[in-house]
Amino acid sequence: MSRGWLVLSLACLASVECFRVPPPARPALRPTPQSASASPKAGPDAALLALAPLLASVPLPAFAEDTGYSQVSYNFVLILYIISFPGIYSLVKRSVKSKVVRKTYEVPGPAAIGGRATRELAGDIVAFFQANNYQITDATDVIVFEGTQAPLVGRAAFLTFCVFIALASLALVLTIVEQATFDGNFGLGNLWYLSTLISPLAGKFYLDNAERTDQVSVKLVTEDDESLTDIIIQGDDEEVERFQKTLDLREKGMIYVKGILES
Repeated sequence: MSRGWLVLSLACLASVECFRVPPPARPALRPTPQSASASPKAGPDAALLALAPLLASVPLPAFAEDTGYSQVSYNFVLILYIISFPGIYSLVKRSVKSKVVRKTYEVPGPAAIGGRATRELAGDIVAFFQANNYQITDATDVIVFEGTQAPLVGRAAFLTFCVFIALASLALVLTIVEQATFDGNFGLGNLWYLSTLISPLAGKFYLDNAERTDQVSVKLVTEDDESLTDIIIQGDDEEVERFQKTLDLREKGMIYVKGILES
């Protein structure tokens, strides 16, 4: 009898425990001004800590795993430099040679309005070349002028500068390729830049070989009605261009367009 009451009492206690109402939750405390102001500062740090495992799992980009450049690209640039480098040698060699051109200019003839007599036009041409230290060697149907061209110091300096830049750029490419190939353990390194010391030889070569004797031939052809006169000139490109600008001539068959800076 006592054992039955004990079991019944335990069952009652269990039922009461199951139906007990939990205590109401306490309302959240309002944050103080200090905590409210500190929360934005702690927010990004907490976000970074939360994202740290995710960022660590992201693979690094390919360029961060190597030296940051392509070896094939530098080798290709080196090959291009080697192929194009003879152009510097050609530039220096051609600087002492004359580039002969042939051009025809057209002026109004003696019968045209504003035209000039053939003899007067020929006198202006002779005066121009004599003022530039040319001498007449033949004055038949074609007037032939002969003069000596002296070397220009400015051109020698320009050639020296061009060769210096070419050698410096080549040294830069060779240094980078050598560093990538031998990892700095073997090679000349920055000694490649010593090649720029030979650049003054380009200017010296020009000064020693630029002096030459040039010939310029001029022929005047007047039409039958004397409305137009053609000036046919053959000689050094620079001398012909100076001749055209000084006498203000227009090339035959070409339309003259006034430049923006011309008054």
